[in-house]
Amino acid sequence: MFPRVVLALSLAALLALPPLAAAQTVPVQPVPTNGISVVGSGIVLAQPNIARVTLGVEVFDASLTNAQAQAAQRMDAVIGRLKAHGIADEDIRTTSYNINPQYDTGQSANALRGYQVQNLVDVRVTRVADLGQILDDVVTAGATRVFGIRFEADNMEALKSQARDQAMQNARDKADQLARDAGVSLGRAVSIEESDVGGVTPVRQAAPAAAAPAGAVTTPIQPGELQVQTTVRVVFAIQ
Repeated sequence: MFPRVVLALSLAALLALPPLAAAQTVPVQPVPTNGISVVGSGIVLAQPNIARVTLGVEVFDASLTNAQAQAAQRMDAVIGRLKAHGIADEDIRTTSYNINPQYDTGQSANALRGYQVQNLVDVRVTRVADLGQILDDVVTAGATRVFGIRFEADNMEALKSQARDQAMQNARDKADQLARDAGVSLGRAVSIEESDVGGVTPVRQAAPAAAAPAGAVTTPIQPGELQVQTTVRVVFAIQ
């Protein structure tokens, strides 16, 4: 009888143990039970020294061959004018070349009227002050499409780094004040999350580009300022 008692007790003890899977479950990333959570923001203003603009030609003709030839001739003149302003080949990039047949929908049966050929390039201009004159010249050379003016700075990473420094300092200043008001001591940062909410935005809008009539002054272009903004959410421990 004694061996049977030992066996029964052993089985009872095994059944009383918790499941193995439940014993191995551990939190992967513990969540702080106390702390001060704040949001800090950093904003850096800078003068843009790079402009990007999309421009090109759009030609319609009843003959596809003639439309392509005219578009090519005008685009060659436009690119030649850009290069005359010192813009390098690597700063002129073709972004779109489209051929679209045009139909006359006023008749009972759609009749082909001709073809529209469009050729667009993206241009990087490093002399922002000359942008107005450059646009006037390319329009004179044959450009019929000018849009999408964007302003940048050549040290964007450095500007973003300054914005992060400001955001972290702003977050710590807020946390220090909250800790003093609560009568506690502020510890180290235990969680940091960055959100590039603002990115790069112009503070003032640029004037729209337009062709300048013969003898008129240069088209005014206002680059304004760039605003580089970032936000951080920081959780500080309480000591």
